Amino acid sequence: MIRKVKHIIINIGVFMMPIFFFAQEDVASKEAMLIEQENINFQTFFFESLQQKAIGNYDKAVYALEACKKLDKESVAVWFELSKNYVFLLKYTEAEYYILKGLEIEPFNLHMLRHLKEIKARQNDYKGAVKIQLKIIELLPKEEADLVILYIKSGEIDKAITLIKKLDKANRLPSHLVALKESLIQPKPVITEKRNRSAFKEEPKNKTELLKENYNLKKDFNSLKLVLERELKTKQYLELLKDSGEAINLYPAQPFVYLMHGMAFNNTRKYNEAIKTLEQGLDYLIDDNDLKSQFMEQLSLSYKGLGNNKTASSYYKKALDLRKKE
Repeated sequence: MIRKVKHIIINIGVFMMPIFFFAQEDVASKEAMLIEQENINFQTFFFESLQQKAIGNYDKAVYALEACKKLDKESVAVWFELSKNYVFLLKYTEAEYYILKGLEIEPFNLHMLRHLKEIKARQNDYKGAVKIQLKIIELLPKEEADLVILYIKSGEIDKAITLIKKLDKANRLPSHLVALKESLIQPKPVITEKRNRSAFKEEPKNKTELLKENYNLKKDFNSLKLVLERELKTKQYLELLKDSGEAINLYPAQPFVYLMHGMAFNNTRKYNEAIKTLEQGLDYLIDDNDLKSQFMEQLSLSYKGLGNNKTASSYYKKALDLRKKE
């Protein structure tokens, strides 16, 4: 009897083994299909986000990327794209959060570090931007020159001058910083012997000085405009603040001088003064969309500097709309 039972059990086992293996294969097949479907879904949502971003629908792009994030939280591309879209939406707090999440995964990703530096700069956190740029330089020393402007904007003029001298001595000063070098590092008079007596040999005057001399001779608006534009181009913000303020007294109906004065205030972080000046200048602006868009952009920067992101976004949108009309 016992032998008969054993025989029955063995027969049942032999019969059930194929069913067990088939069941295992079925589960593995379903898991593979599920993974494949998730990959397809991820790619679908990701490409949808790129398409929406390309046509300016940043909110929809973010929505698609959130779906991607649920499928793969380790995708650096998703964190990066989320941050980019939030920058376009002028939501810098969110943009910084997402790029930092990406950097947790790839801390030495140069593209993401540059993006984070840009976010810091857009929030006028130039000291923060300097810290990020120093990390970039550790990975790519040839980008050291990018520190110069950041030092100036963070108010660290001495560090900017020291770096300019270092780069100049090593023949690594980029051409776009030559004018800034002339502005920050004024040459000293050279004493030379001439006919047994000491005499001062004057160094060639820089372009700003020449433009100022030309204005002092002509005393016309166009000459003054060239001076202010030069000071803005060469980042001489304190000079620009002084000269544009005097220009308002001389030409109170010219919106351009108010724009220059507002820019000087923004670049010296005097945002309330910038808003007041720019709003005054708008009263004299008639039928000039290009100039008006510049006013809107500067007002956006002023409100951003004060932490009023909603108003900053409103003015930035106005600037974009005016550019479309050009």
